[in-house]
Amino acid sequence: MAEQFVLEIRGTTGGYADNTVLHGVDLAIPAGSWTTIIGANGAGKSTLLKLIAGIIACRSGRVIFQGTEVTRLSALERLRAGIGLVPQGRCNFPLLSVAENLLLGGYSRRLRRADLARESAAVVARFPQLRERWSVDAGNLSGGEQQMLEMAMVLMARPQLLLLDEPSLGLAPGPMQAVFETVRALTAQGITVVMVEQNARQALERCDIGVVLELGRVSLVEPANRVLEHPDIRRSFLGL
Repeated sequence: MAEQFVLEIRGTTGGYADNTVLHGVDLAIPAGSWTTIIGANGAGKSTLLKLIAGIIACRSGRVIFQGTEVTRLSALERLRAGIGLVPQGRCNFPLLSVAENLLLGGYSRRLRRADLARESAAVVARFPQLRERWSVDAGNLSGGEQQMLEMAMVLMARPQLLLLDEPSLGLAPGPMQAVFETVRALTAQGITVVMVEQNARQALERCDIGVVLELGRVSLVEPANRVLEHPDIRRSFLGL
């Protein structure tokens, strides 16, 4: 039986203004997997996530999601189709409570407020720490709690593909471990995850597939354990 890919990127290029960052990227992401993209600063990792999410345009090539081409769809249309992005850095509403942030996360689905409330209760069940902080303003949460809130907000849109840009950025080892455990739990529930991560070794020890991006091109795609064993990767990215 042929492997099922939730996402296929075929010969894509993209960038900002006159600066082309991605050069003919080809990548296929299996359904239900956790893929970690690593690479040096400026390799195009965040740009690739933004291109998949529709935040920046695909100048050439194709983006195919669940067998349907979405290359020309807007970011909102892709979100409604099932592609959710948690960008790098804080992206919640700090003066609103956890509960209010979650309601806003489901805005794209155009549900009635009562339905949104039920959905938010179901989503927050995946994040017990957030349930305990239900009425606390997001700006008063710890860094790890804010990261989980932002993941929960995107999950309110019911994505089948979750894109995470540096989810452990600025987190201590304990909260970082909690974020990674949450990601693994999401894949166990059938959500496909593509992550850009600075803590390459920690992510590769936990994920399924490792991708190395160099100067806007994919240079390696292997099971994560093989990427960890690759001598050039160990030297360049893992400090081993």
